[in-house]
Amino acid sequence: MLKPITALLVLLFYCSTTVTAAELAASSESLHTQDLQRQLASAEFSTLQAGEQQFMTLYKPAMTAFNKGTVVLLPDWSQHAASPRMINLLRQQLVDYGWNTLSVMVPDPLPLTDAENLLTYQNELLLRLQAVMSKVQSSTGSVVIVAQGSSGAILNQLYQSSELAKPDALVLLSAYLAEPALNDAVSLALATHKIPTLDIQQQQDNAFVLASSKLRQQLVRKHIKELYRQRLLPGSMDDTLNQQWVFNEINGWLSYLGY
Repeated sequence: MLKPITALLVLLFYCSTTVTAAELAASSESLHTQDLQRQLASAEFSTLQAGEQQFMTLYKPAMTAFNKGTVVLLPDWSQHAASPRMINLLRQQLVDYGWNTLSVMVPDPLPLTDAENLLTYQNELLLRLQAVMSKVQSSTGSVVIVAQGSSGAILNQLYQSSELAKPDALVLLSAYLAEPALNDAVSLALATHKIPTLDIQQQQDNAFVLASSKLRQQLVRKHIKELYRQRLLPGSMDDTLNQQWVFNEINGWLSYLGY
């Protein structure tokens, strides 16, 4: 039989391991949401319904007399709605150029990049974006999607298959999937949907991003996509100065399109 002090230590150890397991079981999305709720003003938060689940968005209204519309910001699946990897700068600065910004919390990342998991993620993303598009299309002005990383790559399939209402313009930030055949399918989807697309890549980008550059250009020519611009910028999106360069490219592209 355990002595009282030994039993107490065992109980404390069991409780501590139980808490740790619960913490580990918590989703990345819920942890990100809790962190952002502690850091940001409550007025920025809004909740949307996607099927049976709710998800968080961050909204900032345009700070100009003339409202151009809404830019929807979709972070990479490993990031959150105020990601320091470019998303937060865009949601803060675009409001000074006439845009509302709506930044979306994406589903949790996948353990493996295979066809089955990608389909699951794509379906979850579709439900969220349907809710987002329903919200922003009821507002005045144009709708622009800025999508990053693997979230941006998967978004192309939704546009190619016409499962999602198309925006007026699309900006891809380092879009890729970490498997060669799937990454090639991203290039084909990008070339065959007709949404005006700015495809931003950086010199210190993921190898899958850089490996797809030439194929994307070839497929765009083959499928006669009229409005496509690919830009290779120096550095990475983790650098503040490079982020400002990316912002200028996006703002210049939107001005070129007439927004």
